[in-house]
Amino acid sequence: MSDATTRGAARPSAEAGSPSEAADVGGGVSPRTGTAGLVLTVLAYVAPLTGAAGYVTLVIAYGNGLGAPLMFPAAGLVLLVFAVGYTAMVRRLPRPGAFYAYISAGLGKRLGLGAGAVTAAYYLLGGISGYFFGSVATQNLMKNELGIDLPWWTYLAAFVAVVTFCSYRGVDFNVRVVGTIVCVEILIIAAFNVVTLFRGGPTGHPSEPLTWDAFTSGPIAVAALYTINLFAGFESTAIYREEVRDPARTIPRATYILVILLSLFYAVTAWCLIAALGTDKAVDATAANPAAAFTTALSHSLSQGVGQLISALLVTSLLASQITIANASTRYLYSFGVDRVLPRSIAAIHPRHGSPHRAALANAAVTVAVVVVIAVLGTAPKVVYVVFGGVLIFALEALMLLVSLAVFVYFRRNADLGESVWKVVVAPLVSAACLAWLLYSTATHADLLLGTGPIPVLTPILFGVVALTFVAGFGYACWQAVRCPEKYGRIGRETTN
Repeated sequence: MSDATTRGAARPSAEAGSPSEAADVGGGVSPRTGTAGLVLTVLAYVAPLTGAAGYVTLVIAYGNGLGAPLMFPAAGLVLLVFAVGYTAMVRRLPRPGAFYAYISAGLGKRLGLGAGAVTAAYYLLGGISGYFFGSVATQNLMKNELGIDLPWWTYLAAFVAVVTFCSYRGVDFNVRVVGTIVCVEILIIAAFNVVTLFRGGPTGHPSEPLTWDAFTSGPIAVAALYTINLFAGFESTAIYREEVRDPARTIPRATYILVILLSLFYAVTAWCLIAALGTDKAVDATAANPAAAFTTALSHSLSQGVGQLISALLVTSLLASQITIANASTRYLYSFGVDRVLPRSIAAIHPRHGSPHRAALANAAVTVAVVVVIAVLGTAPKVVYVVFGGVLIFALEALMLLVSLAVFVYFRRNADLGESVWKVVVAPLVSAACLAWLLYSTATHADLLLGTGPIPVLTPILFGVVALTFVAGFGYACWQAVRCPEKYGRIGRETTN
């Protein structure tokens, strides 16, 4: 069975995206979440407080300096252009799976399953990276504030237990947990922003950060590299297709809201951070100690006590992020189960919670296995976090590039669907060009992501793992095309019986 044959047999209907479509495409997950719940869920993935403390400061320190506030709307504009084609696929294809489903539909099932395997690995390994970072952050907090000195792996085990429980319960339960945490994060940063906007800083209310000269004052490619990390996760809206009401409207709406909200939120925060530190000291202060610079700024605008709360809030922020990342990883395993790429049993839905509970347990089992292997190798937690984060941003940029190309090819092949040239030709090609440049910039500045000095042995191993997951997915699809054409036809959720 060829890719062209299966694509022709699965042309999207005009009713794609109706509220009842989840049952039709074979999943059976309960559609309970609306736009606000989806936005909160994905905001937890982005972890606004962690982003502000850990990446906004890096854009100022190593990117374009005082011009950092303008970098976020610029990156947001690129992602909005990407979202135009991305959400066109959301509306036309009544399938969960996001990257996996859309690349399968546009570029063929072989590339689709290869990319799907990489996406699943991206979320799984990203979650593991967060576990290591969160365990060290919690260890430091407990030791410094309460005098409790336990090994880092005890906190990692606690993180895995809590996250797995929440993932087992499903998105509707998670919205209440992560929504509360995200709201606290946003309120803290919003209070800092409002006070700074009114009071100013040591140099008043500086206008220099909003000028073209400031924007071009440093390496824009490096600034873009760090900035794009702050948006990582916005694309996961489409993963929850079966769990939201009216997905053809909810997912595009939530995607656009997230990109616009994050662009403005981080732009204002960057300006307030520069203002609170002073334009004459902001770049040096963030370069000397990025995390401490954010705490200093908070203490200046709010109070010393609020600054001290940041360590605790960063831990809860990381917890919320881990819950959402686990949900994303779980849903890829679930989609593979529905498509028979993995055993069908993994796609079972909990009768009471309406969640893919077996996929959640499988995700936890793989996570624990990988963590044990890393621990046996004796790799320091900080090295794990840096290397995983650096390698995985390569994977995300490559996947987004493939999605942009898939949108263009799919709608060129299905030109009679009536979509505008802007949505399915101009926007996908513009975003593909921008993402190709970003991928090149990331490769040429890899030392900023992977760290300077001797390359840890984990770096080539992880690059190898990502490459092998693509080869495995691609090869398995090729094998199915010859030996199991019925299963091959299911790849990308094209058929479900």
